[in-house]
Amino acid sequence: MPSLAARKVDFTQGRLLPTLMPVMSSVDRETRQLQLLLVMGVDDSLGGVIRLNGTLYPAFAVPSADNRHLVISALTDKGLRYAGYGVAVNHDADSHISPAPELMQFHLKTREAPLFAAVNTPEKQPDHLFRSLGFNRTWEEWQREEDARTH
Repeated sequence: MPSLAARKVDFTQGRLLPTLMPVMSSVDRETRQLQLLLVMGVDDSLGGVIRLNGTLYPAFAVPSADNRHLVISALTDKGLRYAGYGVAVNHDADSHISPAPELMQFHLKTREAPLFAAVNTPEKQPDHLFRSLGFNRTWEEWQREEDARTH
């Protein structure tokens, strides 16, 4: 039986999402180990896990004030620690056409090479998410341009 205090909490008020919406993930191609998984949090925050030095840690990520980077921190045994940042891939070196807003490059303190993570089901993500992650446009804007280019 919940305590009297717990029974007084109104869980219907507030801004909790009805389901956890996966936002982005990365899996190592060779080992198939999960490297990063972020789900939609409250407001513009993301929560999930990140692998640092071979260990998965709880992670918390927020957009920078100018929405150019996604700053990620890991909850280690020493508390919440800065783990690195992610930037949206807005340019393709092999093409003059901007790529779809679905790939981020993470620069982490424990990795020499960048970690790439894909936006999961970008067509289902809210438009404001793309801007807060640093993409030049939303999925819907990119899709309209792609449709116009192919027709």
